[in-house]
Amino acid sequence: MPDPTPPCFPSPDSAGPVVGEVIAWYQERILAERRSPGPDPQRLQQLIALHAACVQDQLRLEDADLEEQERITVLYAARLKELEDSGA
Repeated sequence: MPDPTPPCFPSPDSAGPVVGEVIAWYQERILAERRSPGPDPQRLQQLIALHAACVQDQLRLEDADLEEQERITVLYAARLKELEDSGA
């Protein structure tokens, strides 16, 4: 059976894994900050807010059309690359 998704758009599930990777990145940093000997409350608050925004985007994917899925996929792929490159 042919794939009904046009090749220029991601499949309905393709954005989810990218968003999930970004969420996992923030989760790791939140945990590391909490476990550090002197956690920075401002940094922790920032990480938690960014994590929450990612979770909201992930939830939006459930009802997103293909164009919105593509937009989110591109946005999160770029964000993940930036996060990994920064080593922050």
